[in-house]
Amino acid sequence: MTEDNTQLHTPPSKGHARGRVHAHVHRQLRRFPDLDIGGVDTRDLEPRDAHFAKALEHAVVRRWITLEAIAASQVNRPWETLDAHVQAALMIGTAQILFMDNVPVHAAINESVNVVRSHIHVGATGLVNAVLRSISRLHTGTLEPGHPDAQQSLDHRNLVPMSDGSALVLAQDVFDQDPVIRLVEQTSHGEDLVIHWISAHGLARTQELCLHDLVVPSITLTASDPDSIRNGPVEPHSREGFFVWKGVPGELGDFLAAHPGSRVQDPASAEPIAATSVLSPKLIVDYCAGRGTKTHQLAEIHPEARIIASDIDHGRRHSLREAFAHHPRVDVVEHGDFRDAIGKTDLLLLDVPCTNTGVLPRRPEAKYRFGTDSLKSLAQLQRTIVRETQPLLAPDGAVAFSTCSLEPAENRRQVTELCRKHSLKVHTESQRFPAGIPGDSPCDIHDGSFHAILTH
Repeated sequence: MTEDNTQLHTPPSKGHARGRVHAHVHRQLRRFPDLDIGGVDTRDLEPRDAHFAKALEHAVVRRWITLEAIAASQVNRPWETLDAHVQAALMIGTAQILFMDNVPVHAAINESVNVVRSHIHVGATGLVNAVLRSISRLHTGTLEPGHPDAQQSLDHRNLVPMSDGSALVLAQDVFDQDPVIRLVEQTSHGEDLVIHWISAHGLARTQELCLHDLVVPSITLTASDPDSIRNGPVEPHSREGFFVWKGVPGELGDFLAAHPGSRVQDPASAEPIAATSVLSPKLIVDYCAGRGTKTHQLAEIHPEARIIASDIDHGRRHSLREAFAHHPRVDVVEHGDFRDAIGKTDLLLLDVPCTNTGVLPRRPEAKYRFGTDSLKSLAQLQRTIVRETQPLLAPDGAVAFSTCSLEPAENRRQVTELCRKHSLKVHTESQRFPAGIPGDSPCDIHDGSFHAILTH
Protein backbone atom coordinates (compact mmCIF):
# COMPACT_ATOMS: atom_id res chain seq x y z
CA MET A 1 0.00 0.00 0.00
CA THR A 2 1.42 3.38 -0.97
CA GLU A 3 1.34 6.44 1.25
CA ASP A 4 -1.67 7.74 -0.67
CA ASN A 5 -3.45 4.39 -0.23
CA THR A 6 -3.37 3.69 -3.96
CA GLN A 7 -2.78 0.14 -5.17
CA LEU A 8 -0.13 0.15 -7.88
CA HIS A 9 1.04 -2.55 -10.27
CA THR A 10 4.21 -2.11 -12.28
CA PRO A 11 4.46 -4.05 -15.54
CA PRO A 12 7.50 -3.41 -17.74
CA SER A 13 5.78 -0.50 -19.51
CA LYS A 14 6.24 1.54 -16.34
CA GLY A 15 9.81 2.23 -17.45
CA HIS A 16 8.56 4.98 -19.78
CA ALA A 17 6.56 6.51 -16.93
CA ARG A 18 9.63 6.47 -14.69
CA GLY A 19 11.55 8.28 -17.41
CA ARG A 20 8.96 11.05 -17.41
CA VAL A 21 9.18 11.36 -13.63
CA HIS A 22 12.98 11.42 -13.82
CA ALA A 23 12.92 14.28 -16.33
CA HIS A 24 10.47 16.19 -14.14
CA VAL A 25 12.42 15.69 -10.90
CA HIS A 26 15.66 16.59 -12.67
CA ARG A 27 14.11 19.94 -13.64
CA GLN A 28 12.74 20.42 -10.15
CA LEU A 29 16.17 19.89 -8.60
CA ARG A 30 17.31 23.06 -10.32
CA ARG A 31 14.32 24.97 -8.94
CA PHE A 32 14.20 23.64 -5.38
CA PRO A 33 12.86 24.93 -3.01
CA ASP A 34 10.60 26.78 -5.46
CA LEU A 35 9.00 23.66 -6.93
CA ASP A 36 6.56 23.86 -9.82
CA ILE A 37 2.94 23.55 -8.79
CA GLY A 38 2.17 21.59 -11.95
CA GLY A 39 2.95 17.90 -12.18
CA VAL A 40 4.77 15.47 -14.40
CA ASP A 41 3.83 15.40 -18.08
CA THR A 42 1.62 12.35 -18.61
CA ARG A 43 0.32 13.20 -22.06
CA ASP A 44 0.24 10.19 -24.44
CA LEU A 45 0.92 7.71 -21.61
CA GLU A 46 -1.44 4.80 -21.12
CA PRO A 47 -3.88 5.50 -18.26
CA ARG A 48 -2.22 3.05 -15.85
CA ASP A 49 1.22 4.43 -16.70
CA ALA A 50 -0.03 7.99 -16.22
CA HIS A 51 -1.49 7.02 -12.85
CA PHE A 52 1.79 5.44 -11.82
CA ALA A 53 3.81 8.48 -12.93
CA LYS A 54 1.61 10.86 -10.95
CA ALA A 55 1.74 8.67 -7.84
CA LEU A 56 5.53 8.40 -8.06
CA GLU A 57 5.99 12.13 -8.57
CA HIS A 58 3.66 12.80 -5.63
CA ALA A 59 5.65 10.45 -3.41
CA VAL A 60 8.86 12.30 -4.27
CA VAL A 61 7.40 15.77 -3.69
CA ARG A 62 5.77 14.80 -0.38
CA ARG A 63 9.00 13.36 1.05
CA TRP A 64 11.67 15.30 -0.88
CA ILE A 65 13.92 16.19 2.06
CA THR A 66 13.45 12.79 3.70
CA LEU A 67 14.50 11.09 0.47
CA GLU A 68 17.58 13.29 0.17
CA ALA A 69 18.59 12.60 3.79
CA ILE A 70 18.25 8.82 3.43
CA ALA A 71 19.94 8.62 0.03
CA ALA A 72 22.75 10.95 1.09
CA SER A 73 23.44 8.75 4.13
CA GLN A 74 24.39 5.88 1.80
CA VAL A 75 26.67 7.88 -0.51
CA ASN A 76 30.37 8.13 0.27
CA ARG A 77 30.70 11.67 -1.07
CA PRO A 78 28.87 14.98 -0.45
CA TRP A 79 25.35 14.88 -1.87
CA GLU A 80 25.69 18.28 -3.56
CA THR A 81 28.64 17.03 -5.64
CA LEU A 82 26.53 14.39 -7.38
CA ASP A 83 25.26 14.97 -10.91
CA ALA A 84 21.61 16.08 -10.87
CA HIS A 85 20.60 13.01 -12.91
CA VAL A 86 22.13 10.80 -10.22
CA GLN A 87 20.37 12.75 -7.46
CA ALA A 88 17.03 12.41 -9.28
CA ALA A 89 17.52 8.68 -9.85
CA LEU A 90 18.43 8.08 -6.21
CA MET A 91 15.45 10.06 -4.90
CA ILE A 92 12.99 8.36 -7.25
CA GLY A 93 14.43 4.93 -6.54
CA THR A 94 14.36 5.52 -2.78
CA ALA A 95 10.75 6.71 -2.99
CA GLN A 96 9.74 3.46 -4.69
CA ILE A 97 11.70 1.24 -2.30
CA LEU A 98 10.48 2.86 0.90
CA PHE A 99 7.10 4.47 0.12
CA MET A 100 5.51 2.37 -2.66
CA ASP A 101 5.08 -1.17 -1.39
CA ASN A 102 3.72 -2.60 -4.63
CA VAL A 103 6.80 -1.64 -6.61
CA PRO A 104 9.27 -4.58 -6.63
CA VAL A 105 12.67 -3.52 -5.30
CA HIS A 106 14.47 -5.02 -8.30
CA ALA A 107 12.27 -3.00 -10.67
CA ALA A 108 12.93 0.23 -8.78
CA ILE A 109 16.69 -0.37 -8.87
CA ASN A 110 16.94 -1.63 -12.45
CA GLU A 111 14.82 1.15 -13.95
CA SER A 112 16.73 3.81 -11.99
CA VAL A 113 20.00 2.43 -13.35
CA ASN A 114 18.59 2.36 -16.90
CA VAL A 115 17.46 5.98 -16.69
CA VAL A 116 20.89 7.11 -15.50
CA ARG A 117 22.59 5.06 -18.25
CA SER A 118 20.55 6.94 -20.85
CA HIS A 119 21.51 10.37 -19.51
CA ILE A 120 25.15 10.24 -18.33
CA HIS A 121 28.23 8.02 -18.47
CA VAL A 122 28.01 4.32 -17.65
CA GLY A 123 30.18 4.74 -14.57
CA ALA A 124 27.38 6.48 -12.73
CA THR A 125 25.15 3.43 -13.04
CA GLY A 126 27.35 1.51 -10.62
CA LEU A 127 26.93 4.22 -7.99
CA VAL A 128 23.15 4.31 -8.40
CA ASN A 129 22.91 0.52 -8.30
CA ALA A 130 25.07 0.24 -5.16
CA VAL A 131 23.32 3.04 -3.26
CA LEU A 132 19.80 1.79 -4.00
CA ARG A 133 20.74 -1.77 -3.01
CA SER A 134 22.12 -0.35 0.23
CA ILE A 135 18.85 1.51 0.81
CA SER A 136 16.85 -1.66 0.19
CA ARG A 137 18.87 -3.34 2.97
CA LEU A 138 18.50 -0.26 5.18
CA HIS A 139 14.75 -0.85 5.52
CA THR A 140 14.48 -3.55 8.20
CA GLY A 141 10.80 -3.46 9.14
CA THR A 142 7.72 -1.45 10.02
CA LEU A 143 6.24 -0.50 13.38
CA GLU A 144 2.47 -0.74 13.23
CA PRO A 145 0.22 2.22 14.10
CA GLY A 146 -0.17 2.39 17.87
CA HIS A 147 3.28 1.01 18.63
CA PRO A 148 4.81 3.26 21.33
CA ASP A 149 7.94 3.94 19.28
CA ALA A 150 5.88 4.70 16.17
CA GLN A 151 3.90 7.24 18.17
CA GLN A 152 7.18 8.82 19.29
CA SER A 153 9.00 8.35 15.98
CA LEU A 154 10.38 11.91 16.02
CA ASP A 155 12.51 10.96 19.03
CA HIS A 156 14.34 8.24 17.07
CA ARG A 157 16.99 8.87 14.44
CA ASN A 158 16.22 5.62 12.58
CA LEU A 159 12.45 5.90 12.21
CA VAL A 160 10.47 7.36 9.32
CA PRO A 161 6.92 8.43 10.32
CA MET A 162 4.33 7.33 7.76
CA SER A 163 0.96 8.77 6.78
CA ASP A 164 -1.02 5.94 8.42
CA GLY A 165 0.66 6.23 11.85
CA SER A 166 3.16 3.44 11.25
CA ALA A 167 6.92 4.00 11.07
CA LEU A 168 9.61 2.52 8.89
CA VAL A 169 12.56 1.11 10.81
CA LEU A 170 15.99 1.81 9.32
CA ALA A 171 19.09 -0.18 10.20
CA GLN A 172 21.10 3.00 10.79
CA ASP A 173 20.58 6.34 12.53
CA VAL A 174 20.38 8.34 9.31
CA PHE A 175 18.62 11.45 10.65
CA ASP A 176 20.35 14.34 12.40
CA GLN A 177 21.06 14.43 16.13
CA ASP A 178 19.70 17.97 16.41
CA PRO A 179 15.92 17.69 17.06
CA VAL A 180 15.09 20.61 14.77
CA ILE A 181 17.05 19.34 11.78
CA ARG A 182 15.76 15.83 12.50
CA LEU A 183 12.19 17.16 12.36
CA VAL A 184 12.99 18.81 9.02
CA GLU A 185 14.37 15.53 7.65
CA GLN A 186 11.81 13.09 9.06
CA THR A 187 8.74 15.09 8.03
CA SER A 188 10.20 16.79 4.93
CA HIS A 189 9.60 20.45 5.77
CA GLY A 190 11.70 23.43 4.84
CA GLU A 191 14.03 24.46 7.65
CA ASP A 192 12.82 28.07 7.48
CA LEU A 193 9.22 26.96 8.05
CA VAL A 194 10.10 24.68 10.99
CA ILE A 195 12.16 27.38 12.72
CA HIS A 196 9.40 29.94 12.09
CA TRP A 197 6.78 27.64 13.62
CA ILE A 198 8.95 26.82 16.63
CA SER A 199 9.37 30.54 17.27
CA ALA A 200 5.62 31.10 16.99
CA HIS A 201 4.20 27.95 18.61
CA GLY A 202 6.99 26.03 20.39
CA LEU A 203 8.57 22.69 19.49
CA ALA A 204 5.72 20.41 20.62
CA ARG A 205 3.06 22.21 18.56
CA THR A 206 5.43 22.41 15.59
CA GLN A 207 5.97 18.65 15.73
CA GLU A 208 2.20 18.18 15.69
CA LEU A 209 1.82 20.51 12.70
CA CYS A 210 4.60 18.73 10.81
CA LEU A 211 3.05 15.32 11.50
CA HIS A 212 -0.34 16.63 10.35
CA ASP A 213 1.24 17.53 7.02
CA LEU A 214 2.09 13.86 6.46
CA VAL A 215 -1.55 12.73 6.50
CA VAL A 216 -3.28 11.85 3.27
CA PRO A 217 -6.12 14.40 3.05
CA SER A 218 -9.49 12.77 2.71
CA ILE A 219 -12.18 13.75 0.22
CA THR A 220 -14.72 15.60 2.33
CA LEU A 221 -18.23 16.39 1.09
CA THR A 222 -21.01 18.66 2.20
CA ALA A 223 -24.27 19.86 0.69
CA SER A 224 -26.87 22.58 1.02
CA ASP A 225 -29.00 19.82 2.55
CA PRO A 226 -26.51 17.47 4.25
CA ASP A 227 -29.18 14.84 4.79
CA SER A 228 -29.45 14.43 1.02
CA ILE A 229 -26.04 12.71 0.88
CA ARG A 230 -26.05 11.00 4.27
CA ASN A 231 -27.09 7.62 2.82
CA GLY A 232 -24.41 7.60 0.13
CA PRO A 233 -20.97 5.93 0.31
CA VAL A 234 -19.89 8.39 2.99
CA GLU A 235 -19.04 8.45 6.69
CA PRO A 236 -20.00 11.36 8.94
CA HIS A 237 -17.14 13.73 9.69
CA SER A 238 -16.67 14.97 13.25
CA ARG A 239 -17.71 18.40 11.97
CA GLU A 240 -21.50 18.47 11.66
CA GLY A 241 -22.81 18.54 8.10
CA PHE A 242 -19.65 17.09 6.51
CA PHE A 243 -18.90 13.57 5.30
CA VAL A 244 -15.82 11.61 4.26
CA TRP A 245 -16.09 9.93 0.87
CA LYS A 246 -15.76 6.14 1.14
CA GLY A 247 -16.73 5.23 -2.39
CA VAL A 248 -14.61 4.55 -5.44
CA PRO A 249 -12.76 7.76 -6.41
CA GLY A 250 -13.80 7.42 -10.05
CA GLU A 251 -17.47 7.45 -9.05
CA LEU A 252 -17.32 10.73 -7.11
CA GLY A 253 -18.21 12.88 -10.12
CA ASP A 254 -21.36 10.86 -10.82
CA PHE A 255 -22.35 11.04 -7.16
CA LEU A 256 -22.01 14.83 -7.08
CA ALA A 257 -23.99 15.15 -10.33
CA ALA A 258 -26.75 12.99 -8.89
CA HIS A 259 -26.99 15.13 -5.75
CA PRO A 260 -27.50 18.79 -6.69
CA GLY A 261 -26.16 21.13 -4.02
CA SER A 262 -23.40 18.74 -2.97
CA ARG A 263 -19.74 19.71 -3.27
CA VAL A 264 -16.24 18.70 -2.20
CA GLN A 265 -15.16 21.05 0.58
CA ASP A 266 -13.14 20.79 3.78
CA PRO A 267 -14.86 22.04 6.95
CA ALA A 268 -12.17 24.68 7.51
CA SER A 269 -12.67 26.01 3.98
CA ALA A 270 -16.41 26.36 4.58
CA GLU A 271 -16.14 28.40 7.78
CA PRO A 272 -15.42 31.83 6.25
CA ILE A 273 -18.54 31.78 4.10
CA ALA A 274 -20.70 30.27 6.84
CA ALA A 275 -19.72 33.26 8.99
CA THR A 276 -21.35 35.63 6.47
CA SER A 277 -24.79 34.15 7.19
CA VAL A 278 -25.44 36.99 9.66
CA LEU A 279 -25.37 39.44 6.72
CA SER A 280 -28.05 40.15 4.08
CA PRO A 281 -26.16 41.35 1.01
CA LYS A 282 -27.81 42.13 -2.31
CA LEU A 283 -24.57 42.34 -4.29
CA ILE A 284 -21.52 40.17 -3.54
CA VAL A 285 -18.11 40.33 -5.20
CA ASP A 286 -15.94 37.20 -4.98
CA TYR A 287 -12.65 38.75 -6.04
CA CYS A 288 -10.30 35.73 -5.83
CA ALA A 289 -12.85 33.03 -6.62
CA GLY A 290 -10.51 30.25 -7.73
CA ARG A 291 -12.62 27.51 -9.27
CA GLY A 292 -15.72 28.54 -7.36
CA THR A 293 -16.14 26.34 -4.28
CA LYS A 294 -16.78 29.31 -2.00
CA THR A 295 -18.82 30.98 -4.78
CA HIS A 296 -21.24 28.03 -4.73
CA GLN A 297 -21.45 28.31 -0.96
CA LEU A 298 -22.15 32.06 -1.18
CA ALA A 299 -24.98 31.41 -3.63
CA GLU A 300 -26.53 28.87 -1.23
CA ILE A 301 -26.25 31.01 1.90
CA HIS A 302 -27.44 34.21 0.18
CA PRO A 303 -30.23 33.13 -2.20
CA GLU A 304 -31.35 36.73 -2.84
CA ALA A 305 -27.92 38.07 -3.75
CA ARG A 306 -26.35 38.67 -7.14
CA ILE A 307 -22.73 37.49 -7.20
CA ILE A 308 -19.92 38.79 -9.40
CA ALA A 309 -16.94 36.44 -9.44
CA SER A 310 -13.52 36.43 -11.04
CA ASP A 311 -9.95 35.24 -10.63
CA ILE A 312 -6.62 36.53 -11.92
CA ASP A 313 -5.65 33.10 -13.29
CA HIS A 314 -7.00 32.38 -16.77
CA GLY A 315 -7.40 28.65 -16.17
CA ARG A 316 -9.33 29.09 -12.95
CA ARG A 317 -11.46 31.78 -14.56
CA HIS A 318 -12.29 29.36 -17.39
CA SER A 319 -13.35 26.76 -14.80
CA LEU A 320 -15.51 29.38 -13.10
CA ARG A 321 -17.30 30.17 -16.35
CA GLU A 322 -18.01 26.50 -16.95
CA ALA A 323 -19.26 25.97 -13.38
CA PHE A 324 -21.65 28.92 -13.46
CA ALA A 325 -22.58 29.06 -17.16
CA HIS A 326 -26.27 28.60 -16.41
CA HIS A 327 -26.49 30.05 -12.91
CA PRO A 328 -29.11 32.83 -12.79
CA ARG A 329 -27.36 34.89 -10.08
CA VAL A 330 -23.63 34.40 -10.64
CA ASP A 331 -21.79 36.46 -13.27
CA VAL A 332 -18.19 35.58 -14.06
CA VAL A 333 -16.23 38.57 -15.38
CA GLU A 334 -12.72 39.26 -16.59
CA HIS A 335 -10.36 40.01 -13.74
CA GLY A 336 -10.59 43.68 -12.84
CA ASP A 337 -13.84 44.25 -14.73
CA PHE A 338 -15.95 45.20 -11.72
CA ARG A 339 -17.39 48.46 -13.07
CA ASP A 340 -20.93 47.47 -12.16
CA ALA A 341 -19.94 46.92 -8.53
CA ILE A 342 -18.05 50.14 -7.74
CA GLY A 343 -19.52 51.66 -4.59
CA LYS A 344 -22.35 49.08 -4.57
CA THR A 345 -20.85 45.89 -3.09
CA ASP A 346 -22.61 44.81 0.09
CA LEU A 347 -20.22 41.90 0.72
CA LEU A 348 -16.68 41.72 -0.62
CA LEU A 349 -15.07 38.29 -0.31
CA LEU A 350 -11.27 38.43 -0.30
CA ASP A 351 -10.06 34.81 -0.18
CA VAL A 352 -6.54 36.03 -0.84
CA PRO A 353 -3.35 34.23 -1.93
CA CYS A 354 -1.20 33.05 0.96
CA THR A 355 1.58 30.67 2.00
CA ASN A 356 -0.91 27.75 2.28
CA THR A 357 0.49 26.70 5.67
CA GLY A 358 -2.95 25.48 6.79
CA VAL A 359 -3.34 23.07 3.84
CA LEU A 360 0.13 21.59 3.34
CA PRO A 361 -1.11 17.98 3.01
CA ARG A 362 -2.89 19.21 -0.13
CA ARG A 363 -0.08 21.55 -1.24
CA PRO A 364 3.13 19.72 -0.27
CA GLU A 365 5.33 21.83 -2.53
CA ALA A 366 4.55 24.84 -0.32
CA LYS A 367 6.43 23.20 2.60
CA TYR A 368 9.71 24.02 0.94
CA ARG A 369 9.30 27.51 -0.51
CA PHE A 370 8.19 29.16 2.74
CA GLY A 371 10.63 31.87 3.84
CA THR A 372 10.77 35.40 5.21
CA ASP A 373 10.92 36.89 1.73
CA SER A 374 8.00 34.86 0.38
CA LEU A 375 5.92 35.69 3.45
CA LYS A 376 6.61 39.40 3.02
CA SER A 377 5.87 39.22 -0.69
CA LEU A 378 2.51 37.51 -0.19
CA ALA A 379 1.56 39.88 2.62
CA GLN A 380 2.31 42.79 0.28
CA LEU A 381 0.18 41.18 -2.45
CA GLN A 382 -2.67 40.87 0.04
CA ARG A 383 -2.37 44.57 0.93
CA THR A 384 -2.45 45.43 -2.77
CA ILE A 385 -5.64 43.41 -3.26
CA VAL A 386 -7.26 45.10 -0.26
CA ARG A 387 -6.31 48.55 -1.57
CA GLU A 388 -7.54 47.82 -5.10
CA THR A 389 -10.91 46.46 -3.98
CA GLN A 390 -11.97 49.03 -1.39
CA PRO A 391 -13.65 51.30 -4.01
CA LEU A 392 -16.09 48.45 -4.66
CA LEU A 393 -17.63 48.64 -1.18
CA ALA A 394 -20.99 50.25 -0.57
CA PRO A 395 -21.01 52.83 2.25
CA ASP A 396 -22.19 50.16 4.70
CA GLY A 397 -20.59 47.18 2.92
CA ALA A 398 -18.81 44.33 4.70
CA VAL A 399 -15.56 42.49 3.95
CA ALA A 400 -14.96 38.76 4.44
CA PHE A 401 -11.18 38.30 4.57
CA SER A 402 -9.96 34.69 4.49
CA THR A 403 -6.85 32.61 3.94
CA CYS A 404 -5.71 29.01 4.33
CA SER A 405 -2.69 30.26 6.31
CA LEU A 406 -1.61 29.95 9.94
CA GLU A 407 0.59 33.03 9.79
CA PRO A 408 -0.39 36.23 11.67
CA ALA A 409 1.38 38.35 9.04
CA GLU A 410 -1.17 37.10 6.50
CA ASN A 411 -4.13 37.09 8.85
CA ARG A 412 -4.60 39.15 11.99
CA ARG A 413 -2.03 41.79 11.09
CA GLN A 414 -3.72 42.31 7.74
CA VAL A 415 -7.11 42.62 9.41
CA THR A 416 -5.76 45.15 11.92
CA GLU A 417 -4.32 47.27 9.10
CA LEU A 418 -7.49 46.93 7.01
CA CYS A 419 -9.61 48.16 9.91
CA ARG A 420 -7.28 51.05 10.66
CA LYS A 421 -7.03 52.31 7.08
CA HIS A 422 -10.62 51.78 5.98
CA SER A 423 -12.70 52.55 9.08
CA LEU A 424 -13.88 48.97 9.54
CA LYS A 425 -14.33 46.94 12.70
CA VAL A 426 -14.08 43.22 13.40
CA HIS A 427 -17.48 41.57 13.62
CA THR A 428 -16.15 38.00 13.90
CA GLU A 429 -12.68 36.50 13.62
CA SER A 430 -11.42 32.91 13.78
CA GLN A 431 -8.12 31.08 13.34
CA ARG A 432 -8.70 27.37 12.76
CA PHE A 433 -5.60 25.20 13.17
CA PRO A 434 -5.44 21.95 11.20
CA ALA A 435 -6.43 18.80 13.08
CA GLY A 436 -5.29 15.21 12.89
CA ILE A 437 -1.99 13.37 12.72
CA PRO A 438 -0.99 10.06 11.08
CA GLY A 439 -3.09 7.24 12.49
CA ASP A 440 -6.13 9.39 13.28
CA SER A 441 -9.48 8.67 11.67
CA PRO A 442 -10.09 10.60 8.42
CA CYS A 443 -13.27 11.80 10.10
CA ASP A 444 -11.19 13.77 12.61
CA ILE A 445 -8.83 15.38 10.10
CA HIS A 446 -9.38 18.82 8.62
CA ASP A 447 -7.43 21.75 7.17
CA GLY A 448 -6.48 25.03 8.78
CA SER A 449 -7.96 28.41 7.86
CA PHE A 450 -8.47 31.98 9.00
CA HIS A 451 -11.31 34.41 8.46
CA ALA A 452 -12.58 37.73 9.68
CA ILE A 453 -15.86 39.49 8.92
CA LEU A 454 -15.37 43.27 8.92
CA THR A 455 -18.19 45.78 9.00
CA HIS A 456 -18.63 49.54 9.22
